[in-house]
Amino acid sequence: MQIKRHIGALVLDVDFTLTQDWTVLFGPSGSGKTTILRAIAGLLEPDSSHIEYCSRTILPEETQPESPTVIEDTATGIFLPAHRRMVPLAAQTGKLFPHLSVTQNILYGISFPTLDMSDVEDRDGYVANMLARFRISHLADKMPRELSGGETQRVNLTRAVAAGPGGKRWLLLDEPFTGLDVSLRDELIAELQNWQATSGTPVLSVTHDVAEAFQLGAEVIKLAEGRVVAQGPVEVVLAEERRLLLEQLKGAAGSPA
Repeated sequence: MQIKRHIGALVLDVDFTLTQDWTVLFGPSGSGKTTILRAIAGLLEPDSSHIEYCSRTILPEETQPESPTVIEDTATGIFLPAHRRMVPLAAQTGKLFPHLSVTQNILYGISFPTLDMSDVEDRDGYVANMLARFRISHLADKMPRELSGGETQRVNLTRAVAAGPGGKRWLLLDEPFTGLDVSLRDELIAELQNWQATSGTPVLSVTHDVAEAFQLGAEVIKLAEGRVVAQGPVEVVLAEERRLLLEQLKGAAGSPA
């Protein structure tokens, strides 16, 4: 995909292909990571873009499209609206409908291409499974105003993952684990990895956390000043960041109390 957009003083100009099950956008604040996700989701129009879906390397053979699907191309005037892209986004700040319960928020974002929506048992069972998977079953009947920031974040994540089972082109996650304690973050990462392996849906996520990127074991696209400066395995692309992190940890461990 190719995306160009002026954002204040920053000129975002990226060109990359997603080839792995999970890819991480990594870079400092202001390097364009969130803008890339919003452009892919169809929430903004870049100055110039070409976004094409053809992931034969990462989808099961039986689900492969017959040909690439262009969902956006400024040269030919193609711009598929967000609701038709099948690209859910869990934004960095959870935005829930304030008048709907947690369960209703999750149901609102779901389409069932393979299930009969009139089959309430299948629908409710699916939602209950998603609530349990992301450790929010106890929040099912709560309203957004009753949730903490971390709980809102988990509901937002669950809604994005639950949307359109089996029909997503990509799942986009914008720093979904920020602010969560380490043990819960690790549990959610494990659940997301299990879900991804089962669904076959490619994930593109944003993080500034070196340890999180290594835990995911994902492909990394490293950004700097609106450009892709490296792409490849995390242990290669973020080797220097890992070295610096280990030095900081050793220094902190050796400091007097």
